[in-house]
Amino acid sequence: MADCGAGLPAGLVEREAQWARLTGLLGAGGHVVRLTGPVATGKTELLTALAAAAGRPHCGASCTREESALPFGVVHQLFRGLDLPPDTADRLRRVLEIGAGEVSARELARVRHTLCRILLDRAPVLVTVDDVQHADAESLHWLGYLLRRLNTADVLLVLTEVDSPRSGHSPLHDELARQGCVHLELPPLTEDGVAALAAEQLGGRRARRLAPKLYPVTGGSPLLVRAVLADLPEQPGEVVPGPCYREGLLSSLHRCEPEVLAVARSLAVLGDTATPSTTLMIAELGGLPVSAVDSAIDLLNAAELLEHGQFRHPEARAAVLADMSADDRRARSLAAARLRHDQGASAGEVAPYLLDAEDAHSPWTVPVLVEAADHALRDERIEEAVRLLDLAHRVCPGRGERAAIAARLARAEWRVNPSAAARRLPPLAASADRLAEPDALALVRQLLWDGQFTEAKRALEAVEKADRPVSRAGEDARAMELWLACSHPALASRGPVPVDTARRSLDLTTGPALKATAALAGVLASGPGEQAVTDAEQVLEGARPSDSVSWGPETAMSALLALVYADRLEVAQTACERLLPEARTPVSRALYAAARAEIAVRRGELPVAVEQAQAALDLLPPTGWGVGAGLPLGALVTALTRMGRHADAAKRLEQPVPEAMFQSRHGLHYLAARGTHYLATSRHYAALADFLACGELMTSWGLDVPGLVPWRTSAAEAWLRHGNRDEARRLVNEQLAKLGPGGSRTRGTALRLLAATSQPHTRPQLLADAVSILEEHGDQYELALALADLSRTHQALREHRRAWTVARRAWHVANACDAVELCEELLPSRSKPEVARRRTPAAKGIDALTDAERRVAALAAVGYTNREIASKLFITPSTIEQHLTRVYRKLNVKYRKDLPADLLTDLAGTA
Repeated sequence: MADCGAGLPAGLVEREAQWARLTGLLGAGGHVVRLTGPVATGKTELLTALAAAAGRPHCGASCTREESALPFGVVHQLFRGLDLPPDTADRLRRVLEIGAGEVSARELARVRHTLCRILLDRAPVLVTVDDVQHADAESLHWLGYLLRRLNTADVLLVLTEVDSPRSGHSPLHDELARQGCVHLELPPLTEDGVAALAAEQLGGRRARRLAPKLYPVTGGSPLLVRAVLADLPEQPGEVVPGPCYREGLLSSLHRCEPEVLAVARSLAVLGDTATPSTTLMIAELGGLPVSAVDSAIDLLNAAELLEHGQFRHPEARAAVLADMSADDRRARSLAAARLRHDQGASAGEVAPYLLDAEDAHSPWTVPVLVEAADHALRDERIEEAVRLLDLAHRVCPGRGERAAIAARLARAEWRVNPSAAARRLPPLAASADRLAEPDALALVRQLLWDGQFTEAKRALEAVEKADRPVSRAGEDARAMELWLACSHPALASRGPVPVDTARRSLDLTTGPALKATAALAGVLASGPGEQAVTDAEQVLEGARPSDSVSWGPETAMSALLALVYADRLEVAQTACERLLPEARTPVSRALYAAARAEIAVRRGELPVAVEQAQAALDLLPPTGWGVGAGLPLGALVTALTRMGRHADAAKRLEQPVPEAMFQSRHGLHYLAARGTHYLATSRHYAALADFLACGELMTSWGLDVPGLVPWRTSAAEAWLRHGNRDEARRLVNEQLAKLGPGGSRTRGTALRLLAATSQPHTRPQLLADAVSILEEHGDQYELALALADLSRTHQALREHRRAWTVARRAWHVANACDAVELCEELLPSRSKPEVARRRTPAAKGIDALTDAERRVAALAAVGYTNREIASKLFITPSTIEQHLTRVYRKLNVKYRKDLPADLLTDLAGTA
């Protein structure tokens, strides 16, 4: 017996029993071993290791399906390394050249006998034939001849065979049984075996950590384990199958019988719907008998290439699909679609096959595609819905139905790419009279968004003239009328919509789109009424990021802006911050980001406004925003201007915008922002022109409410810069009269400007009232302006200490807003970098403060006296002193001026 060592050769794992049996037969006389197992379980590796360790001559052959028709091909491989006698070599060459059928039986028998004698005379010898199931018939005949003579010499013959549907059906198997063949099986590796194999490359610790992830992907196939390891990065953390895995899997499948590969391809086409119970479908897709399909699935499961009839990893299915020809894949997909439809499968189950087939010309396919698209839209799988509708549109024969599908397609595509959807609008506008009411009205909205004002007007007229059923008790038409009145008033057939008309549109069954639009119309018609605010809040409580029935994110945007214009900024911000993370499409994310930017501007959160407005503009290209660009651009330009970044704001104003934007509500935001920029850069006449233009439009449209754009206070400020205090005072008094009783951000601003038009001795009270209102409503930038004016007023009245205290507080508020120019104007000696350096050490201790200490410290940081803090917090001045003593100690500061500006984050809640 040859000494092959006690352990397994490197690279062999969990093969101890097979290795011991094989090496034990070396030197034990003539024997034949049949080594079987699923594909890619290491049979070839075991043969290679045995040949290297045998210590005797080795004759080896490897069979392939491509050479199975080559007579004596395997025999030729076995003897090519041997020095054959010339006459024997000539006979073998002649057989190979002219074919066994052209040689006499006697000549063939002589060749077989001679070759056997030569081999046996050279004993001891190891003979191996890999993948014997692919051996040619003549070679199999010769192997049978050799088997019957093995007992006469020390020859070990090892045959490997992949399990297949044809295993056990050749004459060779009968001969093996008669000759007492030793049968060894090579199963896939266990999870421990996978860990051991991985340890050879990764080391023990990393291999044990990855084995639970490697095993489910590879099923214990040594070939696939090595392939996945080759795909791993140098510092692997996750198992991510890549190119090597795909190549290994395809190699395994192509080594199987053709019917096994065919079944694997059908399984890949069927995808997740493939189960062990779908044998009939697979049989029909592949044109195979049911018994062959069952056998193939059993073999694929045994090889661990499948698990319960499914591929183990999506990459495996993707590899098989990519390996198929385009025609084969389309044919199988179309057949799968037809079969699943005939079985009564849902549209969502059938449609993916139609997409894969790129063919849907049968009469039943269009309704299936449209229904599946509706489900995809409801689940916010927008891109899938676009693909489904696009295919339905291409194959639909009916003109009217084709137009309806085109409308749905444009609406779905708008959610991900409004610019791409715009190319579908012109032909749709021409067929507006043939569209159902919801489709036609949605088309009008898209045309207006894209700035196609004239086409929208024509489409709207066609809708009004068309004789069609009224949908959802007229809700769509009423919602459109209200929306036009408050968004594109020039197209509203009934002119401005009074709030009572908006309210009469609602009842208990009203859908969210109409309710949200009515809330927006109500706020813009007569201000922030409680009912309109309540309706908007109710819509947002149930709002989804996308809803095909209720206009998608536009429904939520109407409700959000109703709250913004009603000055309910905290409620709007809470809703917006809930919707943003849930939004899945670029359009919905962009719209909600724009709304969040507008909220941030109105709260004085200037860095947040810049961040969100920029995000909104990044999510959609400029052409994608259409007339809606006024909202994010307005917020961005306003925030940049107030932060002193005038060059950046000017650059944004150079960006082209649709002319139609200025005939929409969105244009008011843009005009107001541009006027703010002009005013800040000393172009007072241009600023005044923009503010007055806002006023003219809002008045003519019946939308003259300060919550939309407070054009009167903005124009008053411009008049003040011109030196015309009388005109400024007139506009401010008009604004206050329209506001009525109660506080609001606009009232605070109006009082600040009224003080600027008043005598010095009356200013402190007006500004104090303005400060109080702005503190309550949380507009930090306007609060900083009011405090700055109050400081200047105290300075003018020679109240220098109070002026300094208020200026310092104003500086802190402006600094928290990132309003750099205002900070420099208030305290020129305190540059922001110096403050940042000074506040950093103290800021580290803020977390150590109690809630009470933080409230006291926040008010002290902005300049309130102990008595004023005590009054605000309803505690005694001595308690304030005790709190501040502990604050100074924890923050390691000595004076109020050293309190960190980071405390400003607590100021709004304290106020």
